[in-house]
Amino acid sequence: MTDHKARWRQAIDHALAAVAPAWPLDSLVASSPYWGLRDQPFSHAADTLRQVADSSLHLPRSEYLDAWQRGEISADALEAALLEAGWTDGAQAWLATEPRHADHPPSPRPLAAYHREAAGPLSAQSWTDVVIQQISQYCAAWFDRDQANWHLDHERGFYAAWLEQMRHPYGLSVLPERREQIRLRAEQLPGDAEAMLAAGLEQLQAGQAWLTPWLQALLMRNNGWAAWCAYLGWQAGLKSETDGHLRQLLAIQLAWECMLDDGARGPDSAWSAWRRDWEPHRHGRADARALIWQRAHELSLHGPLTQALCREPAAEDVMRPTLQAVFCIDVRSEPLRRALEETVPDSRTYGFAGFFGLPLAYRVPGSDAAQPRLPVLLAPGWEAHTPLETKPAAAWRGWRAFLRSPLSGFALVESAGLGKLAALARRSKARGYQAALPQLDPWLTPRSAKLVPQEGLGLEKRMEIVSGLLPAMGLSGSMAPWVLLVGHASHASNNPQAAALQCGACGGHGGHQHVRLLANWFNDPALRERLAALGRPIPADTVFLPALHLTHSDEILLLDAETLQADARARLPGLQAELQAASALARKRRAPQVGLAPEANDAILLKKMRQKGDDWAETRPEWALAGNAFFIAAPRSKTRRLDLGGRAFLHEYDWRADADGSRLQTILAAPMVVAHWINMQYFASTVDPRRFGSGNKLLHNVVGGRIGVFEGNSGDLRIGLAWQSVHDGQRLRHAPLRLAVCIDAPPEKLAAALAAQPIPRQLAENGWLHLYCVHGETPLRWHAERGWKHD
Repeated sequence: MTDHKARWRQAIDHALAAVAPAWPLDSLVASSPYWGLRDQPFSHAADTLRQVADSSLHLPRSEYLDAWQRGEISADALEAALLEAGWTDGAQAWLATEPRHADHPPSPRPLAAYHREAAGPLSAQSWTDVVIQQISQYCAAWFDRDQANWHLDHERGFYAAWLEQMRHPYGLSVLPERREQIRLRAEQLPGDAEAMLAAGLEQLQAGQAWLTPWLQALLMRNNGWAAWCAYLGWQAGLKSETDGHLRQLLAIQLAWECMLDDGARGPDSAWSAWRRDWEPHRHGRADARALIWQRAHELSLHGPLTQALCREPAAEDVMRPTLQAVFCIDVRSEPLRRALEETVPDSRTYGFAGFFGLPLAYRVPGSDAAQPRLPVLLAPGWEAHTPLETKPAAAWRGWRAFLRSPLSGFALVESAGLGKLAALARRSKARGYQAALPQLDPWLTPRSAKLVPQEGLGLEKRMEIVSGLLPAMGLSGSMAPWVLLVGHASHASNNPQAAALQCGACGGHGGHQHVRLLANWFNDPALRERLAALGRPIPADTVFLPALHLTHSDEILLLDAETLQADARARLPGLQAELQAASALARKRRAPQVGLAPEANDAILLKKMRQKGDDWAETRPEWALAGNAFFIAAPRSKTRRLDLGGRAFLHEYDWRADADGSRLQTILAAPMVVAHWINMQYFASTVDPRRFGSGNKLLHNVVGGRIGVFEGNSGDLRIGLAWQSVHDGQRLRHAPLRLAVCIDAPPEKLAAALAAQPIPRQLAENGWLHLYCVHGETPLRWHAERGWKHD
């Protein structure tokens, strides 16, 4: 292979690796759109994104100035951020140099300028818009498996089928005056994607210094579909397979560049202008002042918390608690945990990943495929299922899916006739009832929701799974009569992105099947006998009870209570009263955040919150994980007296019970990375909603049944969160701050765990998150090449 072809291959591989995956609607978990850039320092990535996509890794400076005036950014934090950036003249001198004009607008995209010059001016839309639209419509047709009745022939492959379409006399759906010219140029393109990549690079001769960012820019032109292709590659990787769609998408993008190339190569040609545009010195860098403001905003929040975590924790009561509850680490559980501990003072709450260590896939009755319900970083280890007859369930699921679709209001009447009009009108009125499992999980029928799923695992396998779970969850001491395992779920009607409100650790589903299985295991006398033999006895009167935290209404829904023994059922009313009191307190505190008055009568407030989840017109049934800012792995005693405002992922961790540090390594490699992904998705959807958000959810149209959404009926596939998820119509409800990861462990132990986990170390040392050790009297922060330092 010649040297230049080797360089081309390397540039292509780097450009492909920079694209992060985005998950489909039925498993819409939060993911970082910057994942492919994690090998770059945060500030360098800011320059890269500005160069290839006019994308910012910060808010406009005007937003930070407003935060400064509101007192959300402290003078001390600004001084510290300036020192980090190398400014030594003090904050006042720096503020005096603040430009008075508005933020510098994005520079024109070189691709768009090249197309206009090369292919001629357009009256209504730029050539970039044409290419985005053409590729997006083709991708929507190619990848659709669940929505259209007619599908493209997949025998020839993604690129080859696109090329055949372009060579057809009517293959270009717009620009009739240019159609024949484009078609003739398509006739000259190679029929193979790899050959197209080589031919396109040979024809255009991009500069070696900017070849990789230019290829990245090509992919980001249809960033949504590139992310979908990256998802297909991610899924293939979990099976130790490969997927070539992203590479072929790049070939299609490059083919468009070649079709729009007029062939002229003189000094005044469009080609020469394009090359000059892409010279490195012609590109602006990220706004350095905005990055300093952002860092000051982070320090204003991180400093007080890390100092508080280093204070001596309150002594834990060694007496047996009356109630223990293990919640998912989701930030929405923190206020409810605090309310429960206040209303039931002798209760204990703990935080653990929401799939509760069960790497399951759930097979819906009648389905040929199982749904992964675990963190997307992992592949399922086994399946769970509900043994029911298939046909009635399948029919019921199809009708439910139809009812829940965004266009069901129109299609239902057309398909089922006017006889369904009255039912539709009744359904469109929000009700104030508690959401039941079939409403929270559309894959469950009323009958299957009553049955605990089965998994076919023997006692030995169950023991292998649960042997380390009790201490990992913090349940290593005396256990209470009630131990609640609390997953979470949300109720949102008429929302294609409803899975984003569910449990990310459960693959965009509720956590009910996990807690039902695990509680059933822990209540099994045979398993308890085996645990006792290992020195981990469970008291005879301890009952594990599965539950769901309904995050839209802050209720705790108890599951499978009817299966309890008579003595446990007799104790149930007292438990339910305690849980209702805690929920009422949490609701009262949260009411202003969702635009409700904290009613003295909780029944009224509860009904209103339930109605928000059931209202077809409600754009904000809850704020989900907006505001997330902290990940804390420590004993609950470190945080029990702190009001963290629903902004913290709280994971139970006691370094004294982790002799070899393996548990800490797992926390860094899995829950922390998931929290980072959530943090970065909200971050990206806020700082660059045009590129990494999904726009106005009122305009969403579902693509391919499950793939994603268009905003309106055209444009690129939209990824990320809708604007209504981060903005309340007046101001931002999410502050885009990098995650502060706070770990209570000796610094040398934490450093050793970090050294053993390359990706978490990469995230910390490149500044994609901030890692704090909160073990001693003062917090320490991990710095690249310098280790632990006082901030």
